[in-house]
Amino acid sequence: MSRIRPEIRQARSSSGSRRHLQPSSMGSPAMKLYSTVIIASVLSGLGTGVSIVNLSVPNVVEADTEPILLDCEYRVEEWESSGLVVKWYLDAVHLVYQWIPPIQPQALGVLSGLVNTSYRASKEPWEAFRALYIPHPQPELSGRYSCVVSTFEDEDMRSADLLVWAAARDVELKFWRPSEHLVNITCLAAAAAPEPSFALFTQNPNGTRYDLQLRGERKTNDSGLWWAEVWGLIAYDSTPEDTQIGCTITLPNTTYTTSLTKPYDPDLPIITTTTTTTQPTTTIGRDQYGRWGNMSMTTPGFFEISGLFGSANGGFAVAPDSLFTTTFLAFVIVLWKMATES
Repeated sequence: MSRIRPEIRQARSSSGSRRHLQPSSMGSPAMKLYSTVIIASVLSGLGTGVSIVNLSVPNVVEADTEPILLDCEYRVEEWESSGLVVKWYLDAVHLVYQWIPPIQPQALGVLSGLVNTSYRASKEPWEAFRALYIPHPQPELSGRYSCVVSTFEDEDMRSADLLVWAAARDVELKFWRPSEHLVNITCLAAAAAPEPSFALFTQNPNGTRYDLQLRGERKTNDSGLWWAEVWGLIAYDSTPEDTQIGCTITLPNTTYTTSLTKPYDPDLPIITTTTTTTQPTTTIGRDQYGRWGNMSMTTPGFFEISGLFGSANGGFAVAPDSLFTTTFLAFVIVLWKMATES
């Protein structure tokens, strides 16, 4: 007895062939590959996610001269915009800006109060507050900025460097004699950014320049600004009278450079004493800025004489400790009373 179902038997008799009973041609290797490509295309279209297409950060700008814009242009599907978060980081770890639509953006940390959070970079509602508009850039804002754009499904990040530089508020060149045979050359720069580089030199009457070895330096940073000085030595006896003493100050990665020169004075007196001080400080700050401006060319200035040749107190004359002095005097008085009473 035939076990072929009636509908199959009818199909055979009507067609005279078993062609329509073979598995579908979709099962062929070529059709399977075609199907895979279509499915992958559909899935990739659904999972496009977010991607940053352009990160615009100015490379080098001068402080407080003009507004700057750090823009993070990205693409995100409208259906994903409900989970959008835009963040900016400084030096990879400091969160300085955050926007979670529809909440207004927030400037945080070092950018707090320095970003115009009302600035709109795009008319699209999910791209409006993606950028950092900074009306008055300051040196403390220098660093590596990272824009991070994320949704519920995806995340993208790009980074770029920003340098905000500032010319030194004041520069000075001084020289004095710490001994019979040496002349100290000291060069100062106040409130510069980034950290300044120095070069000391002499130039003889025929125009030949000789670079001096830097023997010491002191630098400190305050809110992105540097207070710094360096010093070197020249031989008093072998320096011609009409020599020029010079200093060049540059700010790395900027176009800023400045040079100072002064005629050498062979009649400099020898400074053999120092003024006693109770401030053995090892850094330069804003409080030293005014002190530099009043410094005489014949005074040791920031680097004391003892510091040139080594001393137990690191180059600073320190007044005796007042507590020790008081205790010692009290001890002497007690001994004196005991002696008189006996």
